[in-house]
Amino acid sequence: MNMDARKGPQREMQLAQHIKEMAELIDQTERLHLVAGLMQHWGEQRRQLGLGASIGSQMGTIMEWKGSAPRTGASGARILVSGAGLDHAAAEVDAAVTELARRDERGATLAKLAELRYMELATIRVQMREVGLGEHADRTYRNWVKALHLQVFSVLAARAGRVRQQTVRRVG
Repeated sequence: MNMDARKGPQREMQLAQHIKEMAELIDQTERLHLVAGLMQHWGEQRRQLGLGASIGSQMGTIMEWKGSAPRTGASGARILVSGAGLDHAAAEVDAAVTELARRDERGATLAKLAELRYMELATIRVQMREVGLGEHADRTYRNWVKALHLQVFSVLAARAGRVRQQTVRRVG
């Protein structure tokens, strides 16, 4: 094992610790805005690509790009080779919403609200009706949206936590 290979896990742990410390500096309002932005990105990705993660033919890519598809750009925002589905950020939000839907009745309602709000771009009145809120329950609706963002944030934080960063070492 060379020196660069040992620095990899240490660097990842330092990065995870830095992200955790920065998350503590960001107030709750800022977190909710960040999650709302991620969920908007997720909705756009799902509307454009759906859940299909099929790999297109190489000839189709060559014809579309007149050669090989570009592989440059910011991480998570680049064009995926052969249109291979959601990018990483959208896939994580999709997994978080799916986990919410499987939890309990409230989680299923929050997941339905997420799909209506970010994927289908339904009006607020339609969202309220589909979720089962009264027509004049605007404050309750905003509380449900806030709960949705907090739940998605907590699932995303759990999925990106320190437990995911460590490898398991079995000693014989």
